[in-house]
Amino acid sequence: MRIAIVDSDPKQRARITQMLRDAQHSCTPLSGFEKLVSDTDVDCDLLLCHWQAAATPSALPALQRVRQVRPLLPVLVLVAQAPDQALAGLLSKPHADYLVLPLRAHDLRLRVTLLHRQVSPQGQHSVLQFGAYAFDIDNATAYLDGKPITLTKKEFSLALLLFRHLGQPLSRATIHEAVWPKEAEFSSRSLDTHIARVRLKFALQPDRGYRLTPVYGYGYQLQATDFPG
Repeated sequence: MRIAIVDSDPKQRARITQMLRDAQHSCTPLSGFEKLVSDTDVDCDLLLCHWQAAATPSALPALQRVRQVRPLLPVLVLVAQAPDQALAGLLSKPHADYLVLPLRAHDLRLRVTLLHRQVSPQGQHSVLQFGAYAFDIDNATAYLDGKPITLTKKEFSLALLLFRHLGQPLSRATIHEAVWPKEAEFSSRSLDTHIARVRLKFALQPDRGYRLTPVYGYGYQLQATDFPG
């Protein structure tokens, strides 16, 4: 995949570039958004932006302009914390996502792959693989080491949401809207119970390479603790 990397910090830009080149991606490091708007020779399949380094007053309008010029280009933004309202509005549009720092190579590569699949017909698969875990989307079935995990529909949806946003804190409101969209009233206790069941059924322990933890006053986060690459 061809990835444009916008980061005004040369050391961070080089680190991100190396992570993605190690995964056999072709990278075009850039210090700003200008070339993506004005230079049609900069061809890429995905834009990755380190927001803390790019967040000058003109950065948001520049990124919005990129999205206008290249409406189908997937955008992945690296942030130090959950995006503010202005950036969140842009990321709520199709083919956009964010990843919270500190950066881990596995989290980055996985998020890039999942985001690219949203717009690439060649990359669309009914089965998503995360190490020893697999999700058969068409049949709403999950597997651990090739063996099916007994799950309710809500547990499957919750687990898939967590894995698709690996390394990204998810608010209780976001989880509610994604897993229980038709239920106006939803208790925190019910969510906590479902989280506990997913943690148990998927054996989400450090020796499996994952940790599912609460984010105080916010929600939950699934993290890769020790994953190859």
